[in-house]
Amino acid sequence: MIPQKLSLTNFLSYQNLALDFSGLHIACICGANGAGKSSLLEAMTWALWGISRANSEDDMIYVGAKEAKVDFVFKAQGQIYRIIRTRPKGSAGSLEFQIKNNEQFKSLTERGLRATQQVIIAHLKMDYSTFVNSAYLRQGRADEFMLKRPSDRKAVLAEMLNLGQYDELSEKAKDITRICKGEITALENARQNLETQITAGAHIDSDLQTLTSELEQVQAQDAVTQQQLVVLQQTQQQRQNWEQRWQWQQQQTQQLNSEIARLQQQVDQQYQQIKNLENLLNHQETITNQYRHYQQLANQEAAYNHKLQQYQKISGDRTHIQQQLAEKKSELNGSLRHYQAQLELIMQQKQDLQNILNKAPEIESVIAQLQQAKIKLQEVEELQIKSVPLYQRRQVLQRTIDREIAQIHAQLDQIQKQQQLLRSQAQPNLIHNLQGLEQQIKILEKKQVYQQRVHEKGLERRDFLNRLKERQLDCEQRIQEQQTKSQQLQQPDTPCPLCDRPLDQAHWQIIAQKHQVLSQELQAELWIIKEQQSASECEIQVLRDEYRHLKEELEQLNPLLQKKGNLEAQLTSHHQAESKLQGLDQDIQALQHKLDRQNFCTDDRNNDQNDAQTELQLIEASLSSLNYDEKNHALARGEVERWRWAEAKVNELKTSRRQWESLSIKIPELQALIQKLAHHLHTNTIDLELQQRLETCDRTLEQINYDPDQHQEIRTQKEQAQPFLLQYQELNLAQQQYPNLLAEFQKNQNLMSDRTVELQRITTEIRSLELSLQETPDPSSQIQDLQGQIINRRSHLDHLIGEIGRLQAAQTQRQYLLNQLQQVTAQISQTQKRQLIHQELQQAFGKNGIQALMIEIILPQIEAEANRILSTLSNYQLNVRFITQKAGKKADKVIDTLEIEIADSRGTRPYETYSGGEVFRINFAIRLALARITAQRMGGTLQTLIIDEGFGTQDSEGCDRLLSAINAIASDFACILVITHMPQLKEAFSTLIEITKTESGSKINLLV
Repeated sequence: MIPQKLSLTNFLSYQNLALDFSGLHIACICGANGAGKSSLLEAMTWALWGISRANSEDDMIYVGAKEAKVDFVFKAQGQIYRIIRTRPKGSAGSLEFQIKNNEQFKSLTERGLRATQQVIIAHLKMDYSTFVNSAYLRQGRADEFMLKRPSDRKAVLAEMLNLGQYDELSEKAKDITRICKGEITALENARQNLETQITAGAHIDSDLQTLTSELEQVQAQDAVTQQQLVVLQQTQQQRQNWEQRWQWQQQQTQQLNSEIARLQQQVDQQYQQIKNLENLLNHQETITNQYRHYQQLANQEAAYNHKLQQYQKISGDRTHIQQQLAEKKSELNGSLRHYQAQLELIMQQKQDLQNILNKAPEIESVIAQLQQAKIKLQEVEELQIKSVPLYQRRQVLQRTIDREIAQIHAQLDQIQKQQQLLRSQAQPNLIHNLQGLEQQIKILEKKQVYQQRVHEKGLERRDFLNRLKERQLDCEQRIQEQQTKSQQLQQPDTPCPLCDRPLDQAHWQIIAQKHQVLSQELQAELWIIKEQQSASECEIQVLRDEYRHLKEELEQLNPLLQKKGNLEAQLTSHHQAESKLQGLDQDIQALQHKLDRQNFCTDDRNNDQNDAQTELQLIEASLSSLNYDEKNHALARGEVERWRWAEAKVNELKTSRRQWESLSIKIPELQALIQKLAHHLHTNTIDLELQQRLETCDRTLEQINYDPDQHQEIRTQKEQAQPFLLQYQELNLAQQQYPNLLAEFQKNQNLMSDRTVELQRITTEIRSLELSLQETPDPSSQIQDLQGQIINRRSHLDHLIGEIGRLQAAQTQRQYLLNQLQQVTAQISQTQKRQLIHQELQQAFGKNGIQALMIEIILPQIEAEANRILSTLSNYQLNVRFITQKAGKKADKVIDTLEIEIADSRGTRPYETYSGGEVFRINFAIRLALARITAQRMGGTLQTLIIDEGFGTQDSEGCDRLLSAINAIASDFACILVITHMPQLKEAFSTLIEITKTESGSKINLLV
């Protein structure tokens, strides 16, 4: 994958971004921490695989925006592709995948995000895990492999090499093996049960024939009994009909008697009601006159009720007005007391202010003394302002002189120690030793090339062996199919496997012979494959021994390279020491001359050559002429503070004078107001309007002329005439009810006559039914006997039919069990073969199978590649070695491990004891080696390298070597992107992508 163009909209810290990678080979992405450097790479991974470091995809949207969008154009496998991935806030995103064809992009998008993602991975030939472990050296991931324990490093390496898929396959094979074992056990149990059931059903046919004959005899006897029962049931049915009719007529008789009695009672009650109504109607005139007298009393009571309401309302208003007048009088008394108290307070305040104003002459005298003290203090402070800079400059000059002297002495001591150290180093015979090492290294490098050829030959034979295993599995499957077909031919009435027609004896023999010949050919092919497997395994073992022997010899290569680097470093250091000694002698003379003259420059930036001592003398003279004294300054300040209280007293005098004048105006106003309130209370002129309303209420009460005694007399007379109203209401009701009651009375008399005639008719019918029942005897006992015989016989029939059905079902079930037994036997054979195959697959896919072999093959490649890169980074000073086995506590036991030995000029040391720069070089070399080997293993080419690691632990020399390593591997990549915030690294690249963070988001500046 080679990036071409990247466009971002509201993604992480970017609002809008368009970056063209065309023509970029090695580029540095630089900027301050948090500016958004790693966000560019996050945008690529999110566009390609939908994966980022954010916890939620909504977190990738720029703050305040509603949607994030990434448009990424890249080149892979010779084709140019384009991916557009968007994410609206709070909802599912969209994904568009396109390929460039004739200067236009054609859509390859599938239905759904997951399907489209699979298409992208298929065209890219790389998933996110492979990308992170190869092309993308992510921030903080370089030391992940090194920091793990030796027992855990193989797991990390397996994860980087994506060997986890073999664990999944091994687990699947294990699960299938376990399932097959369970299925075999269940099938064996099923076969035993089937055989037991089949043996137990041998007597079914004879029992079924005996029961069928007995059933036919019982059915004939049952038919005769059924005919006799029908005749008796018809007679019984007629008798039951007569009985039911007789019971019905008896019920009708009882109902008619009850109804006639009820009608007689109603007629008697209605007759009495008619008599009472006629008596009430005869007194109609008397009741009407009494009702009119009641109405006159009611009208008089209503008139008095109206007067009562008016009287109560006016009385309530009069009471309310009296309360208001009392409240007004109370308010006036309260106001009078308030103003009198306020007048007394103001008089007291005026007297207090007069006492303060009497002190005015004394305060004015103190103010004059305060002004003189302030003038003297101002003169002293002006002297202080002139003296303070001179004092400060004097301190600075003195400290500068002392510091320069101390620095010169320290430099002299350091330079003298360096001279002694350099002169104590003797020159060894470095050149001769270096030439001998180079000769040994050339011999071992030739063997290393031969080792690589042996490794490639082993991979070739291993691939050939895998193909043989695939052919073996295919051949065994075909043999199994032939055996299945042969077994089917052994069954009778088997059709032709090609045309599905019935086979005669001649065609059956021809097909059987063909199957036999084909089986023999497959067996011969399988034997040849196994012979080739055996030969290949022997050849692989020979190559493995040769590879192991070469590996033991090549273990000396890394220590020799390291020793060579040490010798070259020592030789370079020796030459540098000689040149340093000459420079140190000159430095000592210059410092000693400067110390003797005591000539110290105060400002090197402006090249000011004034003598510090002369400037210090001039400052002392200036201070003496000013004659500034801190004691005089303190006395002047004390004198000012002594009289400062007078300033507050002056302001107090001004305030008191204004308040005294204001109070003199306010006192007459309060005295006038108090006299006015006292006059109102004395003359009782509180509120004229309320007093007028009170008089109006008194006149209205006189006009109403309400008499309570007369009102009560009319109420008593009305209560005594209350029964006249009830009699009048009963008279009106009687006039309404009398016609209806008379008609109902006549109707009930007619209905009672009709019910009496009906009762006579029903009595006659009852006598006729009783005569018919006496003449026809009851056949219930005979019917009961016949029904008992039928029930017993029917129970026997049901038993026979059930037994016959059970035997017929058992007969069908036995045939079904025979078929099942054949199927179960075949399933057991197939499941056993399947179990054996997956047991072998479980071991092959396990940790000690393909995975261990691949790690064993890949580790030497990673070690060689890491040392090649590390030799460039450290000038042959560092060397790594992978150890996969070590001796256990027992002498004959070997423990699998993955330890890493790191050696330098001082020998082999633990990883933790190396400096930060050395640790980074080691991590970077191993990480880059893992990346290249991972990409080679996936069958793809690593065209882009992205380095997102911290370089802050590197010194300038380490950074130069790191850049040299990047330039050395530049030809292997189409694009290399390096992310850093270090200015010295940024200056080493000719192409820069500068990132700055602004208020409107991160911005980029491409410098080519």
